[in-house]
Amino acid sequence: MFGMDDPSKVIEQIRSYIAEGRLELAEVMAQELSTHLLNSKRDKELDRILVLVLREWTLVLFIREQWAEARHASIKLSKARKIEIRRLRSLGDPELLSQGLQLEVEDIVLQGRIESSRGNFRASKKWFSRAIKRDPHHIEARLSRIGSRWRIKGTLKGGKGDVLDLLSTLEKSAGVERIGGVLGMRISDSELVPIERILEIIQGCSDSSLGLPISVVEKAQKMKERIHLEINQIESGERESDARLAAAIDSLTPTLDYHQYSSN
Repeated sequence: MFGMDDPSKVIEQIRSYIAEGRLELAEVMAQELSTHLLNSKRDKELDRILVLVLREWTLVLFIREQWAEARHASIKLSKARKIEIRRLRSLGDPELLSQGLQLEVEDIVLQGRIESSRGNFRASKKWFSRAIKRDPHHIEARLSRIGSRWRIKGTLKGGKGDVLDLLSTLEKSAGVERIGGVLGMRISDSELVPIERILEIIQGCSDSSLGLPISVVEKAQKMKERIHLEINQIESGERESDARLAAAIDSLTPTLDYHQYSSN
């Protein structure tokens, strides 16, 4: 395979192909490099490379809707990642370990999505819940957990706890923000989740015909109204795009009404 002597460059090429939509070629390259490394004697650096390429292989299989193959690749990724996390712990570098653990959470979310796409709700919920346990601020994992139930079962009946957990988590955020031109919500320095994605799920939670208790539906409706209000305030210039900046301003001027909406 071309470039096998420098697997890092192969991974860069795979990522480039994925970005360009050349998915079949990306899949072939990722599979070949993964197989080569899995069957080779590896040092710590190659163990690190193996995790990277298995991650790309799993992702491209998921994008191409090859669910069974994606699940198979994700299992290999999970095993390789455990070795990599042990290596990161041994280095004694908190920042590197934190980055590795966050990537692990994203891998777990992807595993949940794979199981959801296979129509296996219980397995998908297990993975999404595991991701939330690892990262309590992970909004997308909560959205995916609810979305999986909705898509597979056609109802949100039985999902009261998951919906309340999502609403509680969103309430902990600083509100709607615009970062890099994208409107979304996040907690602390976690990844911004696009507001369209959040509203997609909140809309379902606000639908009384989907089996949720009316008290939960009403809470979801209030959250939807709050989100739309904050979007309108940002668009009109009444609200800081950076919600945390707005909150900081409020803390400096507690006697004024300026930016009072950021605490609502």
